[in-house]
Amino acid sequence: MEINLPDVPSDPGLRTRILDYDANVRDKVRRAYLLKGACQPKSHEFPVTLFGKKPRRFDVAWFNEYSTWLEYSISKDAAYCLYCYLFKPYVRAQGGGETFVSVGFKIWRHKEKLNHHVGGSNSVHNQAWSKCKDLLNNKQRVDVAQDLAFRGNDKSETSNNKGNFIELLQFLADHNQSIEAVTFHNAPGNLKLTSSDIQKDIVHVAATENIEVRYK
Repeated sequence: MEINLPDVPSDPGLRTRILDYDANVRDKVRRAYLLKGACQPKSHEFPVTLFGKKPRRFDVAWFNEYSTWLEYSISKDAAYCLYCYLFKPYVRAQGGGETFVSVGFKIWRHKEKLNHHVGGSNSVHNQAWSKCKDLLNNKQRVDVAQDLAFRGNDKSETSNNKGNFIELLQFLADHNQSIEAVTFHNAPGNLKLTSSDIQKDIVHVAATENIEVRYK
């Protein structure tokens, strides 16, 4: 599935549901929206709606109060939540069901509904926010998140606990003459590539390449 990320709709009322994207590209789409930030057309002239005899409209000041997640759709004249669009389960449950995801909130006289949507620390909204942070958190890289045990207690040639990296490298060398010819005692000078820093760099590069291939 080809996705042109710069062209994904900014207007939350025109977006494709996240679950309608192929599973292999969802996180890429999510990351693109998080990097763009919430859709907040502050210079827009928000239309007036009559509630009984009182005219009401979206209050642009709400963008300052809910600066990271509150969005406004010009096409639908409705408010949405970026976090919940990206990660909220599609069930009609906590946090107003689908109001801030697909339906759109537009009862402007009830601003308190925005706080109700955020809810407590374990609300659907805050769980979605936590997932957004994890997606963008550099510490969630593959090499860190999996907590790989690169180093062993004893790296000597006779050791049975050299660590995962060296053990795997030894396995490859034992089964591939081309690799054996340039590793360990056959490596030129100090180019053994077995220090802990180099190990992590290599694994990080491999993880990055795998992620890029996954999203192509």
